[in-house]
Amino acid sequence: MKRILFVALFIFPCLLANAQTFEGVVKDAKTNQPLPYVNVGIIGKSVGTVTDSAGRYKLNLNNHDADSLKLSMIGYVAQTYQVANFVKNAEAHQTLLLQPSLTQLKEVKVSNRKWKEGILGNTSQSDNSNAGFRDNRLGYEIGTVIKIKKSPTFLKKFNVHISNASSYPVRLRLNFYSLKKGMPDQLLQNQNIYVDVLAGQKDIHVNLEPYNIFVDDNFFASLEWIENGKGRGLMFSAYLSLFGSGAVISRETSQAAWEKEGIAGISFNVLAEY
Repeated sequence: MKRILFVALFIFPCLLANAQTFEGVVKDAKTNQPLPYVNVGIIGKSVGTVTDSAGRYKLNLNNHDADSLKLSMIGYVAQTYQVANFVKNAEAHQTLLLQPSLTQLKEVKVSNRKWKEGILGNTSQSDNSNAGFRDNRLGYEIGTVIKIKKSPTFLKKFNVHISNASSYPVRLRLNFYSLKKGMPDQLLQNQNIYVDVLAGQKDIHVNLEPYNIFVDDNFFASLEWIENGKGRGLMFSAYLSLFGSGAVISRETSQAAWEKEGIAGISFNVLAEY
């Protein structure tokens, strides 16, 4: 009897542990193909992740019944669920379908002015001062506000120096956002921009011309960790930001709240025409 009781007590906590973690897959509603790198998380909380290359994800939803779960990805209509209902119908929600969205390109009015090419943002290449990903948590996103000189401004190339090269390959996503009260608001691009960083790589350069990104005001540029690597993070050149005007802004994972970090600025910059 004691042996049977011991086995039961051992199994019961394991079942509870498994119940806390929800596993599912996200697919395209029209093609039924798995969707990689979809942002999945509790809105405003540091509980989130990104689907893997096969559209799969795992997320601990314990003690979040009153919160909302959101799935989002460029090119698809975002979906939101109340966690209590989502968990209650767990079996029905094991496969989630996202509907493709119709993206209307922004109309850009271009005058006959003579366009000038220049660098916007900070160009530091220091290996001594750094800021960046402290770990490889999926959905971890970090960036900075970049000020423009004229409107409209066409983004041509993104650049940043890696202060401490990774020993393993890393996959990131480059995002550009409009601003609301100085914080990231709406995505500006209509396509995912993936960035593959090789082991030992010291600089990131991304050609933005194919994405046709025009901005009318100051904007936020960020890099998002979307594929786990064996390393513990990735650091970039940084600089002292006077009065916190260029402070790092980050969120711990998908759908989490944005937060400003100290007085250090991260040296993201773009080649632009304005």
